[in-house]
Amino acid sequence: MTARRYLFLAAALIAGVVYRAEEGRGGLFGRTLTDAQQVIADTKINHGDLTIAGSADREDTTYDPGQPITLSVKTNKDAHVAILRVLANGDTTIVFPNQGHRDAAIAGNTVLTVPNPGDVVKLAADKPGIILFEFIASTSGASWLFKRAPDKGSDFADLGVTTRDIAKDLVSTLKVGGGPETAAIYLTVRIAGRGLL
Repeated sequence: MTARRYLFLAAALIAGVVYRAEEGRGGLFGRTLTDAQQVIADTKINHGDLTIAGSADREDTTYDPGQPITLSVKTNKDAHVAILRVLANGDTTIVFPNQGHRDAAIAGNTVLTVPNPGDVVKLAADKPGIILFEFIASTSGASWLFKRAPDKGSDFADLGVTTRDIAKDLVSTLKVGGGPETAAIYLTVRIAGRGLL
């Protein structure tokens, strides 16, 4: 084999490793999470037999700016649920519970839609990019996460952009590993726009 061919194979191998690393951080086609989003996605919340499933109303999870987003969540046991929306810059908001639905309790094996049909609360994004939705459940409703009221004049509660602090506080307030069963899963949604794949 020639030196040129060895260089080509080495370059292809390196490209494959980079490709796989990006795939592991959230996927392909513009689904790569930012570092701020990855912190929330990587938070170790699962403890016990509680499970949670989350989905969006579009199979491809791709929306146009301003298009409504409807999420669904289901747990295998009676639980309390919160859904966080994490933007690319780390701006984190509790979108459930919200102004239209303040009760975080959900019956096991029942699908909850957020927002519910007829709710005045709407969930949409105005800018192109990737949004991380983190679905969190606990068999205990003691955490502030399930009780936090929306900000004054808003449908949702804003937690700020310091996702490392938010992640630490989530583990602490949920008492992960210390009592109640907890579960989390995330979903990425793409808001289409110019410059994105």
